[in-house]
Amino acid sequence: MNRIELPDIDENGNLPPGIHGAELADVERLFGRFQKSERRQILLTKLIEYIDEIKSTGWDATVIIDGSFVMTRVDEPDDIDVVLVLPADWDMKQDVRPFEYNLLSKKRVKKRYGFDVFPVRHESVEYETWTEFFMQVNPKWNNSLSIPQGTRKGIVRIVT
Repeated sequence: MNRIELPDIDENGNLPPGIHGAELADVERLFGRFQKSERRQILLTKLIEYIDEIKSTGWDATVIIDGSFVMTRVDEPDDIDVVLVLPADWDMKQDVRPFEYNLLSKKRVKKRYGFDVFPVRHESVEYETWTEFFMQVNPKWNNSLSIPQGTRKGIVRIVT
């Protein structure tokens, strides 16, 4: 089996622009280690729990992560932004079981995991909109980390 390799982190502490596939072990190695606090480790544990819950649904879904968690120069990330990519033919208005609803609901995911979740259909306008949006460095980091305005960065698609 071929191992997926993430590209090198750039001088700003980010992956190069694009959506990069990674296994959870790589996410842990690059983004889940202790820095000034255990915040990254806590977020990683919550991410693993979320992904395990997604797997338990049987959905053909993909998780893309972003937020200050995937910026290595941020010692204490605020959260993880999650784009939950569902099949292209997914009915966003369908009834789902309560535990599944808890994985799709922005409010429930925020309360349980501390993440912002954005459920989208694969190859939809929303998919393109959110992935492009999350490849932009949040302006709040431009000054504090001396990253030029308009800088783009990579985001991570979790490979399971």
